[in-house]
Amino acid sequence: MILSEPDHPSYIFKLRPPCRPLGTATNLPQIEDKSITAVVVDPPYADNVQYSELADFFYVWLKRTQGHRRPEWFSTYLCEHDQEAVVNISRHRENGSKASKKGKRDGKTAEAKAKAHAFYQSLMTDTFKECRRILRDDGVLTVMFTHKKQEAWEALFNSLIRAGFIITATWPVKTESEHSLHQAKKNAAQSTVILVARKRLVGAGVGYFDSAMQQEIRNKARETAERLQSEGLNPVDQLVGSFGPAMEVYSRYDEVRTDTDISVEVDRAINEASDAVSTWRIEKLASRGLAGVEPEGRFALLCWDVLGAAEFRFNEAKLLGHAVDMDVDQLVTAGLVTKSGDKIQMVPAKERRRERALDPDEVTESLFGPVTISRKRAKKEILKIHPNDPRFRTALDACHALALRYIEAGGGSGGIGSARALARQQRWASDSPVAQLMKALIEAAPEALRHEKGKNSAAAKFPEFRAWHALLEPLFGMTPPDWTEKPPMIMELPLKYSSEEEDVTEEDLQDEEGEQEGDE
Repeated sequence: MILSEPDHPSYIFKLRPPCRPLGTATNLPQIEDKSITAVVVDPPYADNVQYSELADFFYVWLKRTQGHRRPEWFSTYLCEHDQEAVVNISRHRENGSKASKKGKRDGKTAEAKAKAHAFYQSLMTDTFKECRRILRDDGVLTVMFTHKKQEAWEALFNSLIRAGFIITATWPVKTESEHSLHQAKKNAAQSTVILVARKRLVGAGVGYFDSAMQQEIRNKARETAERLQSEGLNPVDQLVGSFGPAMEVYSRYDEVRTDTDISVEVDRAINEASDAVSTWRIEKLASRGLAGVEPEGRFALLCWDVLGAAEFRFNEAKLLGHAVDMDVDQLVTAGLVTKSGDKIQMVPAKERRRERALDPDEVTESLFGPVTISRKRAKKEILKIHPNDPRFRTALDACHALALRYIEAGGGSGGIGSARALARQQRWASDSPVAQLMKALIEAAPEALRHEKGKNSAAAKFPEFRAWHALLEPLFGMTPPDWTEKPPMIMELPLKYSSEEEDVTEEDLQDEEGEQEGDE
């Protein structure tokens, strides 16, 4: 991290060329101890942007056009790369080795990634330590940060805590337009999170990650999510915005341990916060609760509600999967998602459909009455579905089966009748987990899933949502939300004067001009 010359002794800003570089942010000998009132930083966001590599493009042209004026600014061939506080795996590969084909991770790639993250966190920690040295005891450190990857937040919080800071306030500020080009069709955070930190008192001691601390973290995270929703921030921002309040509790101490004296890392506190927000989101969508709904159904619900997209990053799936006690590999095995590199995609109902229905279990008579003998089935068969299966493993499987019944019968009254026959056969009533999950999924459905806009649209790929919307009332007597498509707003330009000006005639205007001339 490089610093530019500050305009005011109380503030430090990132270098924005062509400012005069003063040196590394990890060592500021020109600034005295405890002499700065406020330090405001917008640090690099881990692997989001490779700043110096982007700056090389401008550097070479500035050097050719302005190098003769300030040769000391352009003494190097390109920008300084080696001490840049970013996560750049390519700089930590041995002997210039390249990533394996198709994005597969090998041992060398994993090692390079670990080194890159360790390098980034080390520079961040050293920078914050220097910030602490120059800050007055009553000084304030303000950090602006935006990232959806949990690893990036963990690195930031670890650096702040190890440098001797405590998080005292968190303020997500909406900085991205919903219609900006790089936000469109993405489940993106729209806010910059502003963290306020102060010096932690020396000798703060050890905190214990007991039930009281965990509950305090959960309460703060939930209260924050509720506040952010009332302020108009989207679900992704509500989730990410809860990390800071969790750290307010965690960072009070020099270190946090369990009652068995095992060190507790930052990720445990972040997971507690995300679990609390996820539980709160589910409660809002399912007024009667989701008792009996398996983790698979809860995960699908959270994905559509929080992320609002069919495709998202591995880290986001990991975060929401943790909230329902399922890791990403389990979700892939269950057939709910597919994984390609860092991308995770939801699997629609039609792609989970098996070619033929499972045979019913065998029922035999015994001295004690009828006995059901379950048939042995391959795992790959059980994890797929068919609308005529004799039974279903999860509530989500049942919801998919009902949607397939409706769609394959052509929708309308025929589709409703086919789905109703299955619901009666399986005895799914309005208080069943199937009905509650279906209603919650409809409530969570993003706008893009409600109206088909062509064969390649999201609604065309996931027609089950429109099927559930059509089935909810006739099958379970529940009123679905209003999905009437609102017409786009059209700004109409007035073609004439307003009503107050309509009666103004040309003669009136001439009279007015005459009066003005007379006044002159």
